[in-house]
Amino acid sequence: MTATARETFEEAIALEKSGELDKALVSYLRAQELAPRDSEIAYRTASALLQAGYLEEAQSQLRRIVFTEPDNLDARASLGNCQLLMGDTENAGLNFRDVLTLVPDNRNALYGYASVCIRDDRPHEAAETAKRLVHLLPGSPAVLALFAETQAKTGQSAAAIAAFRKALKVDPDHLPALLGLSEVLFRRKRYDEVIELTIRANSISPADPLPLELLSDALAGKGAADDAYEAAEAALKLSPASLSCLVRLSVLSRKLGNFSAALRYALEAHDLNEGAQEPLNALGAALASLKYAEEARSVLTGLSAGRGLDDRVRKVAENLVASSIGHQRENVSSSERRKSEIYEETLPAAPVQSEAGSLRPVSETVKSEQSRPSDVARPDDGPEPNILGLQRRDRT
Repeated sequence: MTATARETFEEAIALEKSGELDKALVSYLRAQELAPRDSEIAYRTASALLQAGYLEEAQSQLRRIVFTEPDNLDARASLGNCQLLMGDTENAGLNFRDVLTLVPDNRNALYGYASVCIRDDRPHEAAETAKRLVHLLPGSPAVLALFAETQAKTGQSAAAIAAFRKALKVDPDHLPALLGLSEVLFRRKRYDEVIELTIRANSISPADPLPLELLSDALAGKGAADDAYEAAEAALKLSPASLSCLVRLSVLSRKLGNFSAALRYALEAHDLNEGAQEPLNALGAALASLKYAEEARSVLTGLSAGRGLDDRVRKVAENLVASSIGHQRENVSSSERRKSEIYEETLPAAPVQSEAGSLRPVSETVKSEQSRPSDVARPDDGPEPNILGLQRRDRT
């Protein structure tokens, strides 16, 4: 390594330690250009690429390192992490096992292998691996949350709740622990606690739709359908192609009596995944609520027979949506006109001259206004905000 390469490399390390990851990555890449055969620089550059989300580039570089240095266990474990993030659980598991064969207590490999087992639906194996990791890192919120997840998946709800709470005691803002605990408590119908946890999670990660989805489910469990709808709608804005969000909105719309929206959301969900069962269940329920029993039966029988959605039934649903939207627009237009008329009736009259030529006193106008009912609806009287602080819209 030349002096210039060493200086650039040390600069990159300093930038990484100070949290300036983007600048650190630039310096690492520059150092690698100056010393292309240096394995330490290559590994640190690959790690920086992995942290920055450049998974393909990181995987390519880590593979080169592992090929030239098969005993570089740090690089092999990092390669496993990269493959896990890319969804390649088979190769990730192989790399983690290779590391654990040589170093059974390698923390990176233990964490990665437990994660692979969870992804591959092997919860008992994941629990054993995570338990070993807890002995090595008992105060790590990430490790405790991982262990708690394995306990939840093996039916040990009490142990899962305890581990999640322990993780949150170490780090109250640890998002996986907040969401994991919310899911376990939701299954136990402890909705108030779920609402509190998911609102905290949403404030920490407002761009993540999962806290809002869990919040919506908890609110629906409590019977607060309007608030549940608002939370689900906010989640859909963050993830417009989410099947679960669309199905959730269809179900909530039906419960709120908005059958047009229930049909529309169910059709959108079906278009996302024509083989999924949930959208067709939601569509059948909405049609049944509208007394279209034959069409509802067709949806459900087609689902059980694997035929999918009949074209005729789809046309019926689409026509219902279109006609309902037109009817709603007419209702909204006449409602707004009536609100405007009521509002105009409540406005104070301009001062007028009496027969004697004097103006009507302002105090009389005030008294006249005070004698009118105080609960007259006005166009700017909005509904109370819901649990998210949003103004609830009229979904007549």
